[in-house]
Formats: sequence, C-alpha cells, structure tokens
Amino acid sequence: MRYKIKGLVWYSVIGVTINIFYFSNYTLLLLALLGYIWYDFFRKKAIIENIEIEYKLEYEKAFIDEIFEYRIYLKNNSNDGILLLVSPSNLLQRIRPLNQKVYLEPGERKKLIFNISFGTRGIKDIGRISIKYNTSLGFEFWKTKIVEKKVEVLPEFIYSEFNKESLKKLLPAQKSNIRVLEDVTYVENIDEYNNEPLNRINWKISAKYDRLMVKKYAHTSTGQVYMFVDLNLPDGIPKENIFWKNERKVYEEYALKATASIVKYQKEKYQDLNLVILGKEIKKISSNDWVEYFDTIASAYGDNNSDINLEKVLESEIPYLTFEDTVIIISIHLTDEIIPYLIKMRSKVSKVIVLVMPYGFRVETEGKLDVNNQEIFRVEAIELEKKAVLLEENHIIVRLVSPDDSLTEVFSSI
Repeated sequence: MRYKIKGLVWYSVIGVTINIFYFSNYTLLLLALLGYIWYDFFRKKAIIENIEIEYKLEYEKAFIDEIFEYRIYLKNNSNDGILLLVSPSNLLQRIRPLNQKVYLEPGERKKLIFNISFGTRGIKDIGRISIKYNTSLGFEFWKTKIVEKKVEVLPEFIYSEFNKESLKKLLPAQKSNIRVLEDVTYVENIDEYNNEPLNRINWKISAKYDRLMVKKYAHTSTGQVYMFVDLNLPDGIPKENIFWKNERKVYEEYALKATASIVKYQKEKYQDLNLVILGKEIKKISSNDWVEYFDTIASAYGDNNSDINLEKVLESEIPYLTFEDTVIIISIHLTDEIIPYLIKMRSKVSKVIVLVMPYGFRVETEGKLDVNNQEIFRVEAIELEKKAVLLEENHIIVRLVSPDDSLTEVFSSI
C-alpha cells in the first residue's frame, strides 16, 4: 500500500511552528484539528489495509473484439465505511467503464463489473487492480493487487470453405463431394434417373414426381493435409527494405487469419491436419481439437531477420509425405530458391497449393476495391506470376492473392 501525506506533513510542521512562537487558544485549536486529521489518517489506513481484493475473468480465452466481463470483488473487513475509486490497469485500453466509485459499508462485500476486449491476438497481461482513497484533509491512499491471470486472445478467422485437398485415400464415415467411395448410410440428395442401378430408384418420390428419381449418396475419401505458414521474410528479399519490413507485419496477421480459417473448416470435417508455423521459432501441431491449433496460432510471431528457412523445413518434411497428402504453403513471397523444393515435394504428394499474399485479402463483408493489380504489386511480386506458369506446368498451384480478393474467391480459383 502507498500513501501521499506530503501536504499533511507540511501543515503539521507549520502548525507546530506557529504554536512554538505564537501560542494561543487559536493555535491550540489548530493543533487539535491537525491531531484529528492524523487520527483519521491512521484510521483510514487501517481500513484500506484490511480490504480484500479478489478478481475473476469471465473467459481466459477469447477471440479478437469479443467482449467479456472482468469482475472485481472488494470486501471491507473493518468497522468503518469508506468511499473508494477502483481502477483496473491502464494496460487495458479497451475497458468500460475506466473506473468506478464504490462505498463499502462495514463488513460489506461488493462485486464490480468491467467489460473488456482486445483488438489483437496473443497472450495478454491484465496488469493490476488499484483502489484509491483521497480526501481534502491532505492525504491519499493507494492499494494495488497484481492480477496473475492472463487472457489468451485467439486469432480472427474468416469463414470460408476450403475443399481443395486431394482426395485419394478411402476412409469410411468421411464425407466429401468426390465420387470415390459412396457412403450408403447417408442420402445427400434425390435426382432424376440417369442410367443408375435400379436399386437406387426411390419409388415413392418417383410416383410423386411422375418420373424416375434416384438416391444420391455422399462420398468419402481423403488424405492428410500439411500446412506450412512462413511468417518471416524469405531469403532473397531485401530485408532492410522499408516496404517489405512494414508489409511483413500486415501480412503476418492476414496469413494467420487465412490459416485459422482453413484449420477451422478442416477440423470441422475431421480432416487430419499437420500445421507448421515458421516465425521466431518453429511451431508444430497435429490435434483433433481446432482450439489447440488456435492456441498455437495466437502465440506465433514472425521476424524480419530470422534464421529459420522455409526451404530447409520443407526438405526435412518431404520424407514423411505420401501420395495421398495435400501440401498448403502460405508465404509473403516466393523466391527462385524454393522452386526446386516445391517440385520435389510435388513428386511426393498429390497436390501442392501455394498462397502468396503480400497485401492480405478482402474480408467477405467488405466491398470490392477499384484497384489494378499491376499497379499495386511490386516488381518482385509481378515476376512471381511469370514463375507461377512454370509451377502450374508441374501441377503446383500458385495464387498471388490481391487485397481485392476474398478467401472464398481465392479458394474457388484453385
């Protein structure tokens, strides 16, 4: 606990000095008043020392911009009431209200509710709780409590259906729109007869429509998906260039949004997904729970001068790939050095998809931009489009994502 009594000390020094040199009934009254103030000081000090401060967070995991409650509990264990100003940490810039005044009766326990949210992903400190008592009598008190809990802010994701994985391996109970193995336990649709086996005909519906109608079943097949997300500046890019240094930070957030979107959709389909994020460190995860992927994504940060090399990571993973697998790579740029690794990887798997997004992408709810890609993309990115022709010839799908493209539009073009 801290307190401010500089003014009270000065008043006391002046009062004693006056009594020494000009003693009278009035100066004696002044001393009595100062004595009462000092008595009130120690009384309030004892009250605040005995106030219990507790806290509780409605969520310890939340999405960006998600509002949740930060609850503070105060209990007055003394025999006197007190008026306090309660303020959460100034680390919480998105908190309403900023502070609250509360009067605590003797023995009373009160709950205060603050609403907080965060605008960026990551592990967030809550800071401390501060209670303050001040008076016109010349002293103030502060008491603080450090909040030991942290909030994990999960990355934002844009709902978009990614159905571009290669479907080769036959697995029962997995739904897909590729007719490799039909799941006869799940009727997906009814359609008009077109040379299907007779046991497919639904006679009741055929009678209703007065033409032959057949059952259309869902289909199952899939391989594993390997995702490599490079948050760093690749070798070959002028890393001291201000443009690339600034764009990398913007790219990082969009790349992780796209990653979270693909992960969420894939795990809802129970797809096997191996995620590798290259940043200040290499993070790997393979799980049945999409939240665990989001935990990893939330704590991932790239670097402008990282020693972690995408080419080396791809090379280390190639021996574990099979022909049923699909590889997805997200990067801010592709250099000439990575092309041989992409071709080698394509020889091991069914499909390689590369998303290059130096400027991010358009959110679905936002309107189209009036932009010319030739004008906004730098020379390095425009040259990449020429290399993409060579890669497409080797069945490596490369998409240079424009800020005018939505994720859905990008995925549908693959």
